[in-house]
Amino acid sequence: MKNIKMKLLAVLLAAMMLLATACAAPAAQPEATEAPTAAPAETPAPKAEEYTATAAGFGGEVSVTITVQDGALTAVTAKGDSETNGIGSNAIEKLPAAILEAGTFEVDGISGATVSSNAVKLAAKNAMIQAGLIEESAGLSMKPGTYHGEGIGFAKIETIKLDVTVTETEITGITVDLAENAETKPLLETAVNTLIPRMIDNQSISVDSVSGATASSAGIKAAVEAALVQAVDDPASLDALRKPTEKTGGQKELETDVLVIGLGGSGAYAATRAAEAGASVLAIEKQARYGGTTALTSEIYAINPPRIQEEYNEGKDYVDVDAMRASWLEYVGDDAKNSLIEYMMTKSGEAIDWLTYEHDFLFDFLPKNGFTADDVFLVKYQFMPNDISYNKEYIAEYFDGLMEDFTALGGQYLLETEGYDLIEDENGAIVGAKARNLYDGTEYTIHAKSVILATGGFAGNGEMEEKYLAENPYFDLAGQWKCYGTLGNDGKMIQAAIDSGAGTFNIGVAPMVHNAGVVGYLDGFTITEVEGKLGRKTGRPLKWSTADIPLFMASYCGAMTVNRLGERFSNEEKLAHLNSWISGPRYYTLWTQEQVESLVTDGFVFEPGGRFYQYLGYLGDIPVNVPLADALDVVAAAVDAGIILKSDTVEGLAEQMGCDPATLAATVETYNGYCASGVDEQFGKAAEHLLPLSEGPFYAVVGTPVCYSTCGGLDINDDFQVLKADGATPIEGLYSVGTDCIGVLFTERRAYVTFGGAANGWALTSGYLCGDVAAKAALAK
Repeated sequence: MKNIKMKLLAVLLAAMMLLATACAAPAAQPEATEAPTAAPAETPAPKAEEYTATAAGFGGEVSVTITVQDGALTAVTAKGDSETNGIGSNAIEKLPAAILEAGTFEVDGISGATVSSNAVKLAAKNAMIQAGLIEESAGLSMKPGTYHGEGIGFAKIETIKLDVTVTETEITGITVDLAENAETKPLLETAVNTLIPRMIDNQSISVDSVSGATASSAGIKAAVEAALVQAVDDPASLDALRKPTEKTGGQKELETDVLVIGLGGSGAYAATRAAEAGASVLAIEKQARYGGTTALTSEIYAINPPRIQEEYNEGKDYVDVDAMRASWLEYVGDDAKNSLIEYMMTKSGEAIDWLTYEHDFLFDFLPKNGFTADDVFLVKYQFMPNDISYNKEYIAEYFDGLMEDFTALGGQYLLETEGYDLIEDENGAIVGAKARNLYDGTEYTIHAKSVILATGGFAGNGEMEEKYLAENPYFDLAGQWKCYGTLGNDGKMIQAAIDSGAGTFNIGVAPMVHNAGVVGYLDGFTITEVEGKLGRKTGRPLKWSTADIPLFMASYCGAMTVNRLGERFSNEEKLAHLNSWISGPRYYTLWTQEQVESLVTDGFVFEPGGRFYQYLGYLGDIPVNVPLADALDVVAAAVDAGIILKSDTVEGLAEQMGCDPATLAATVETYNGYCASGVDEQFGKAAEHLLPLSEGPFYAVVGTPVCYSTCGGLDINDDFQVLKADGATPIEGLYSVGTDCIGVLFTERRAYVTFGGAANGWALTSGYLCGDVAAKAALAK
C-alpha cells in the first residue's frame, strides 16, 4: 500500500509541473520550419497468381494458363502443339482472348475446330476451379439407359453414329455403327478397337486420341459426349468423366538383330525381308496401326515384274526401260543419285513380284500410265479392287496378311511405340534406339545391330519444315504445310540421325502435293445429297456443302492468285492440281465484294476441271451455275475463322497477308490490264477466265497446297546405309528406306515426279532390298 501511495504522489507532482510550464511565457525560439509530412505506407498490390490445367485435344494435350489478381481474371494463354495447323490452332490462338474478355470459359467455340475448342474451354474451366473463381461441378449422376450420339470425324458429310449404355455412375458399353458413316474404314476400326476399351476402362471421355486415327477418335469422343449429355440433368457433371488418363510408365530393355523404326509400307517390307533372311527383328510403330500412308493410297510403281509379266503379258515387257530411265533422268537432271534411280528401273519389278507371289497382295496386273499427258509409261500397279477409291479396307487386309507372315517368321512388333533417339557406341556406330509407348508411358532401350529408319518423312513437323525446306535454293518453301497424310510422320528419327552426324540429300525438295485446299474448314451449313450418285472416296451417297465455298474460292480459275510476296506464280487454271506447291505452304486467292455477291445469284460459273475435291472438305463438287443462297454467311464465317481475309483496300489486304502493299497493288494492276486486253501475258490463262478485281471491299482466301509427305531426307549409299555429312562415310549400323531418304531420287529444282505411284514404288523397292542387306550385316556381327 505504501508503494502505491508513493507512485500516486510522483504522478501528481509531474502533472503540476507540466501545468506550470504550459502557463509560463514562452521563451524565444528559432524561426520554425514546417516539418515534412510522412508519406503513408503504400498498400502492396495483390499478388498475381497463375493456374494451369490440361485437357485432351484433337491431336494431343491442350493446356491453358490463367492469371488471377485480386480475384479477377487478368490473362489467359493456351498451348496445344499437336492441334492441327489452321484448324485446331485457331482455337488455341483465339479462344483465350474470348475467355478473358467474357470472364468465363463458357464462350463460343471456333467453327470447324470443335474438339480443340472444347479442350481449351475445359482446361480453362479447370484452371478457374483451381483459382477459386468458380466452384467444381456436382458429382456425376446419370439416368441408366442407352443413348444415341453422333460426332464429326474425318469425313464431314456424315457423322459417326454410336450408342452409349450407362448406369448411374458408369459407362458400361459403347457401340459404333461401322457401316453408316463415310470414314475410312481401317482408321475408324483402329479408333473403335483401341479408343473405346480405354474410355470404358478409365471411365473417361478424355483419353488420348489414337495416333494414326485422330480424326475418327475425335468423332467418337464427340459422339459419346453427345450421347451422355442426354443422360444427365446437369451437363457440367460430365466433368467427372473427363479426367486425364495416368501413364503407368516404367523401363524396359530389349535386344534384337534388326530394329525397324516405322511400320508403314517401307518398314513393313524391310522388317519382313529381314526376318526372311534369318535375323531376329523388332519393328516399332508410333501409330496404333501398321501400313502407314501406303495402306491409304492406291498404287505402286514398278517396272516389268518378271513373274507378273510371264503370267499376265505373255512374258513381254510392259515398259521400254531405256525410255523410262531417260524420262526420269531428264526430269531430275544431275541432282539425283543415278545408281539408286537404277534400282527403280531394275529391282522394282522383282520387289512387286515378291509382294504378289510370296505375300498375296493383289494388283491390277495390267499396269496404268501416270496422270499427266507426258506419263505414258505403264508403271502403275493399282491395289485391287481398283474400280472404287474406298478400297482401303482391302489394302489393310493385305497388310494384315504381311504382318501374319512376319510374326510367323519370328518377327515382333510394338504399336503406339515411338522411337525418339538413337544409341551410339564409343566409335559413333548406331547400336539401338530409345522409344516410348505413347499410351502407357513405358520407356524402352532397344539394343540392335542394325537400325532401319522408315518413319515416313517429316510432314507432321512444322519446325522441321520451316528449317529444312528453307534449304531449297529455287523456291520459297519454308513453313508448315497442310498434310493430307498422317501427322504422325513427324521426323523425330530423321532429326535424331542428323544430330548423330548424318547428312541430308535434297532435303529441300517440295513436299508431295497433288491437291490445293484451304487452311481450315467450316461446318454447320447446308449439305445437299446428289441423287443416285456415290462418293468416289466413300462409297456413300455423294454430298456437297456450301461450307466448301472457301475451298472452291481458293483455287477458282476465274480469280487471281498470288504467293506470300503478293505476286502471281501460276496459271490459276492449273492451280488446284499439281501447281500450288510453287507458292510454298500458303497462297492467296483474291475476290471482290461484287464477285462474292455473285455467288448468291449465279454460283460458280466455271467447271472445276482437274480438281481433286473429292478428297478434301465435304468430298463433293459444288455444282456450277447453282445459286448459293448462304454464300455471304459462309464467307463471313470464314472471315471470322481466319480462312478468308477482308479489307476495304488492296493495300489493307496486303498488310493482313504480310506482303508489301505496293507489290500486291502492282500485281492487281497488271492483272486487271490482262483482263482488259483479254491476254494473260504472264501465264496464258484463257480470256474467259480473266475477271478484273475492280472495287472493294476485297477478300483473300488463304489457300494451301495439301501434301501427302515430304520428299527430301537423309543421304544414303547403294546399301541404304545412312551417310555422314561428308556424303561418303557410312554411319555403321544405320539404314534408311522409304520417304525418309526419297530425296536421292529427285531434284530441288522441280516437284515430286508424276510417274504413278513413285513414292510407294520407292517404299517397296528400298524396303525389299534394305531389309535383306541390314539383316545380313547384323548376322555377320
